[in-house]
Amino acid sequence: MTSEKELEIEGGKLSYSIQDGEVTVVSCRVSGSRVVIPDTIDGMQITKLDRKAFLSSKPLREICLPAGLKEIGDWAFAYCSNLKKVVLPKKDILLGRGIFKECEALTDIPHLGETGIRAEQVGKLLGAVPTKLEADYLFSPKEAGERVWLSRFDDRLREFLETPDEDGYTKMVYCGEEDIVANMDLYLAERRRAKSRLCFLRIMNDTELSEDFREKLKEYLVSHTKGCASQAAWEVVFKEHGNEQDYYEAFAKVGCLTEDNYDAILSEMGESYPEMKAYLMRYKSQNMESSDFFDLLSLD
Repeated sequence: MTSEKELEIEGGKLSYSIQDGEVTVVSCRVSGSRVVIPDTIDGMQITKLDRKAFLSSKPLREICLPAGLKEIGDWAFAYCSNLKKVVLPKKDILLGRGIFKECEALTDIPHLGETGIRAEQVGKLLGAVPTKLEADYLFSPKEAGERVWLSRFDDRLREFLETPDEDGYTKMVYCGEEDIVANMDLYLAERRRAKSRLCFLRIMNDTELSEDFREKLKEYLVSHTKGCASQAAWEVVFKEHGNEQDYYEAFAKVGCLTEDNYDAILSEMGESYPEMKAYLMRYKSQNMESSDFFDLLSLD
């Protein structure tokens, strides 16, 4: 039988146990938004996070896990509703059930010690797997970023885009969840926003993205822009990323900003996000204004 000990770390206090010269994190009282778990305690590697180790740690927004980690137990970070970033070693890790259950804010799972644009993009893509892509088999820290993994990611995203929006609604109602989404219209609208989020994510993190699939992602977004029957792409940008210019840039560059919807977009924005409104006005001026009349008559 092993007894538990405690250790003050950056962002909280660990309770841990030692067995066979290896350390297991049993639980953590989180006191800060960023937690860094050390690689070793008293010269022994931390190799495991026990089940429910960080369960419902509301202050937690970012955590850096140790290089020697071998196992993450069931529901280790479940219901950490503010958790946005998890830094993991690039290695095989035994993963339990529901590790990131209900971690809806999670967007970034970069590899420990890796930097650069590609590493940042892979972290964003891996961050989407547990909560947005509905594909547990892709949650592989060791394989993430490899060409085969990226191909499988795109295959799953393609499959998700091609899945009828109404799929899953009947099952959800049969499971007694009709109070969560009151009717089919709300369900369909959210499914289209979910697809739009992933299209933006992949276009904005485009390492190893084929031109054919890029065009498919663009087509989806353009068919769900302002003025269409579904405006999911515009809703994601304006309502969920209101002051983030990279989303407005992606929105405009894929063709979602048009002469037909420009005035309606600026009208809806009103006094909100003046810098983003100015960006769209500059973009239209530089990229969408009609050519000079005499240029149109040129035979060249």
